Amino acid sequence: MLEKEIKVLDINTKEVCKKLEDLWAKKTFEWFIHDVYYDFPWDKMEWEKRMFRVRQKWKTHLYTIKRKRKKIKKVEWVNAKDEHETEITDVGSFSKVLEKYWMQKTREKKKYRISYNHNWIEFDIDDYYIWDNKNLIPPLLEIEANNNEDIQNRIKKLWLELNEQKLFWSRSLFKHYWQDYSLIN
Repeated sequence: MLEKEIKVLDINTKEVCKKLEDLWAKKTFEWFIHDVYYDFPWDKMEWEKRMFRVRQKWKTHLYTIKRKRKKIKKVEWVNAKDEHETEITDVGSFSKVLEKYWMQKTREKKKYRISYNHNWIEFDIDDYYIWDNKNLIPPLLEIEANNNEDIQNRIKKLWLELNEQKLFWSRSLFKHYWQDYSLIN
């Protein structure tokens, strides 16, 4: 599945939730997410455009492979990536399998997420928790749609045009706020 998104930084969570609900967006998720990332210790150049993640999202456990699509990013001004996600039994057991096949844990992160859906557009409000659960990154809104025009339309409807918009991957987001992305909780 091809995913296209933009991050809107420094939002007021309560205001954005209220505006989404006023637009009849349906809340689809609210809880903590724990992500653990894995990589092979060799061939960094060959693999640098993809990532492997195991995620616990409430009672659901997922394994995800993502591959960045930099050409789409340049042309359409959206973060773009191919994503394949599979439900797994549990993060711990699957992590042991990855490690058995020489993958190494590179980082992990925790966030509190509130998700909405409106007309096939996804809205994820993320509040990251790092360093002993201290929130060092202000809440942000990630909008995922088919194209930048749809995303910009929703940004206007939510009155967020003045907020900074970024095509960040997680590494750049943490760097933007002077946080160590390699940190493992």
